[in-house]
Amino acid sequence: MELEKLRLHGRVSLQFAVTATFIIMLVLTLGAIITLQMRNQSKMLKDLSRKVISAEVAAVRSDLNVFLRAPALANRMVAVLMSEQYSPSDQDLSKFEMPFAHILAEVFPDQKQLSLISFGSVHGEYIAISREILTNQFSLLLKDKRTNYYLNFYKGLQSSDPILNQFSHYDPRPRPWYAPVAKSKKPAWTAAYQDYDAVQGITVSFSSPLYDRSMNFIGVVASDIKLDNFDGYLRASPNLGNGAIYIVGDNNELISHSSLEIPLPRTPLLVLPTQESAKLLKPVDSANDMIKKSATLLFEKNIKDFEFDLNGEKIYGRVSPVADNNGLNWRIVILIPERDLLGTLKKDMLVTLLIVLSIGLFAALVAWKIIASITKPILLAAQTAKLLAKQEWQPAIAGGLQLKETKLLANAFDEMSNALSCSFEQLNYRIRHDHITGLLSREGLLEEMLEIVKKSPEMRWDALFLIGLDNYRSIHDSIGYEQGEELLCAIVNNLKQHLPQQALFARVAETEFVICVPVDFNVVRLDDLINKYLDSFSQSFHLQYDEVLITGSLGVVCASFNHIELIDHLRNASMALSKAKDKGPISYEVFQGSMAEQSTQKIHLIAELNAAIEKNEFRVYFQPVVRLSDSKVIGAEALVRWQSGQRGLVAPGVFIPLAEESGLILPIGHWVLRESCRQIAERLKNGWASDFDVHVNVSVRQLIQSDFYQKLEAILQEFSLSPHNLTLEITESILIEDSNVIATLISRIRLLGVSIAIDDFGTGYSSMSYLHQFAFDCLKIDQSFVSRFLDNHKSEAIVSAIIRLAGGFDVPLVAEGVETLEQAQRLHELGCQRAQGYYFGRPAPLEEWPEGWCGSGQSGPLS
Repeated sequence: MELEKLRLHGRVSLQFAVTATFIIMLVLTLGAIITLQMRNQSKMLKDLSRKVISAEVAAVRSDLNVFLRAPALANRMVAVLMSEQYSPSDQDLSKFEMPFAHILAEVFPDQKQLSLISFGSVHGEYIAISREILTNQFSLLLKDKRTNYYLNFYKGLQSSDPILNQFSHYDPRPRPWYAPVAKSKKPAWTAAYQDYDAVQGITVSFSSPLYDRSMNFIGVVASDIKLDNFDGYLRASPNLGNGAIYIVGDNNELISHSSLEIPLPRTPLLVLPTQESAKLLKPVDSANDMIKKSATLLFEKNIKDFEFDLNGEKIYGRVSPVADNNGLNWRIVILIPERDLLGTLKKDMLVTLLIVLSIGLFAALVAWKIIASITKPILLAAQTAKLLAKQEWQPAIAGGLQLKETKLLANAFDEMSNALSCSFEQLNYRIRHDHITGLLSREGLLEEMLEIVKKSPEMRWDALFLIGLDNYRSIHDSIGYEQGEELLCAIVNNLKQHLPQQALFARVAETEFVICVPVDFNVVRLDDLINKYLDSFSQSFHLQYDEVLITGSLGVVCASFNHIELIDHLRNASMALSKAKDKGPISYEVFQGSMAEQSTQKIHLIAELNAAIEKNEFRVYFQPVVRLSDSKVIGAEALVRWQSGQRGLVAPGVFIPLAEESGLILPIGHWVLRESCRQIAERLKNGWASDFDVHVNVSVRQLIQSDFYQKLEAILQEFSLSPHNLTLEITESILIEDSNVIATLISRIRLLGVSIAIDDFGTGYSSMSYLHQFAFDCLKIDQSFVSRFLDNHKSEAIVSAIIRLAGGFDVPLVAEGVETLEQAQRLHELGCQRAQGYYFGRPAPLEEWPEGWCGSGQSGPLS
């Protein structure tokens, strides 16, 4: 017996071992569940908070815009009234009592945020109509000759009504709503200030300067908004819950808030005339803990989304700016606590887990004799946790001895599964569908195809349409976010009218829609569909506030495909859509196999072009510019060539368009300009004629760069090249891009001493208007006219007219593409001064120029 005790010494009993094992398994299982739940919950909360906050921000911004739009409209109406009827000599404002009352009471009866409209003259007269918020009653405020220049508050809308209050020293001109605008003569929003009324509330005003018919400044008109009004709206927000919404101004002071705050002391009435702005509560002093905690984050001006912990709870927030051109610079802050997103789910989960833990401990203490039967359901509970992690929301715990405790465990997991299932079903729907139009998203389209193929494995689609909106972004910027969404829905509704049965319709990008046409759709119907889709953009869309004309283009892939080939067909349709957009608005293009090959070649060529910059594979060739009177070489045009290590000498017509498209034209163009100036500067130092002129082409993308002028100036200084030896050639199309900006830059360049030549004149947007607007020093006739003008009377007439035009502007003319002696002689006879072309010399590096050309020689005399 003693020996047996010795053998058992240090060993645990079976009861303890089984119980301990059970407890360890239970703890591990619950730990895994809690970990997975916390991780999934955190991700779900972030995604859900962003969507909820985005909706709340949109609602607040929309209503705030409505609140702020009324004062500007009221000001315009009062301005029209006063400018027509008011005279600076008027000291009696009685004729404005009823019109003012009509504007506030009749025009804006429901705009209760508009608490007062007023006018203060340059002489100190004052008239206003005030709205009492709770009763919506209106009353007159007046200061003029009839009131002995006292400010009277009347019970009604007429000066004959009883006087409720009276101030003897009121002058509108020093008031915050008058003085800044009177000084700047520009409409503006005031800072918050305390009003003179009975409530002495905090007000912001939209003030506008007022002029009479002779454009003499006669006073200021202002419309007031009580901040308390918007506080009430924020508190009544249906989505506020336990969160907070507030608006701060430039100084991080609370403009409006949804929280109940202790009001700050009001400024005494005697001090008001010198008051510039009211003292407002700062977020850090708020009675609301969430607002107070978020206050420190607002000092970072560029902050947008943020989160922080408060009393063990996660708070999610977003800052959204609200600004206009009239001095308004506010920020909306939305705060949503975690409990508003989860509701009672977190508490229920904790209770459920506590129940599970209690049941497990109870079972370990009282049911150890039947532990073998109980172990199986517990192990299945662990398997359930794994299923939850895989988002399999309908687990079932079964097998073994079904005691009450294990049944409760099963129910607890079922409740957890159902709660998570609802949340993730909603999330999955938002992923699969576009939230604006309700159409399938790109991911949703693929999943929808997968589900169809599961039911019908042989299912295929015959054609794919990719519809791209041509000018949506500019329209969206002009009509706003809300009407932009309305426009998208209207476009979708139009397209839905022409959807074939069983077709799939999806929005795969911001401005692109996909329609997958089912099998057995013949070519005739396909052409008909293309026409219907394009015709749907031929008429304007009537929105709530605007009528909008938007155009669309169409890329079509006519080939049978299934869900596996969808991505390839979308790529092919995108290539076709790009080709269609190159044609212009409301165009379509059917995908051809050659498009993919061209796209691949273009990508490879752009990559080689980028590498060529680093490898220094570009060369500058110079073609002589000749004076026709004596055949003397007086200048040269710099032309870029690409000496590729793989392709040899690549023609400019091949790589220049790609450089323009890819943006590589900027480094290439800068290199050509710098290298041309370097080589010419060296030749001038070695004895070339001091008036030798080098022409360098400049692309529109180069010219519109903000630092182009500085780079040009730096190049001239680097090589000590006189600006008078450089001419920049620009095409006519550049002058149309942004005429004001281009005109200013051209003027600066010419003041520097660099000449400007208009290249390819006559082939683009030739217009007397831009010739009059832009200063230039030279015209160049395009070679397309010169090459045929000897055989074509119309071409000769055009060339002759351009020569006379240049003479009228007193600028030299250069004829391009001269290839024969006859052309050169005829141009000279018509009065053309200069020329270039193969007849005089082909483009070549300067080191290969004949000795006779070198800055002072001749390329060959005219006979």
